[in-house]
Amino acid sequence: METSYTCQFCGKDTSEVEYDYLSGTDHLSCALEQEQNQKNPIEKCVICGVDTQYRFRTPIDFRYNYVEGAGQLCTKCGNKDHKEIIDQYEIEPLGTSNPAHMLILVDETTIVYTPNDAELGAKVRKIYWDLKQEKNK
Repeated sequence: METSYTCQFCGKDTSEVEYDYLSGTDHLSCALEQEQNQKNPIEKCVICGVDTQYRFRTPIDFRYNYVEGAGQLCTKCGNKDHKEIIDQYEIEPLGTSNPAHMLILVDETTIVYTPNDAELGAKVRKIYWDLKQEKNK
């Protein structure tokens, strides 16, 4: 027999739970956790796009694999031995094999004042090759 006193978040029966611990027929703790998760979603890896273990409001001092100016990396992409991504994209990194050193920052004015994506891509590619050329000097 199905009861109408069921928490919509965890699916457990709430008929025996005290009123002070409910939000409607849901566990108060489940409702608060759901609300918190909506206001503070999980960060995605800036390289591969998978969910990381961190939420947006987690201070960067308490994170691993965060690259200032670029964003959060997942554990796999933040791994120091990053041979798999280097092989996958057939690239020779500018610095070490750490993906944080392969990221290139582009000035905001370059993005804002470039009229189309093709020109922006050309500018970013030029920045990349200029950095590689500088590294090889």
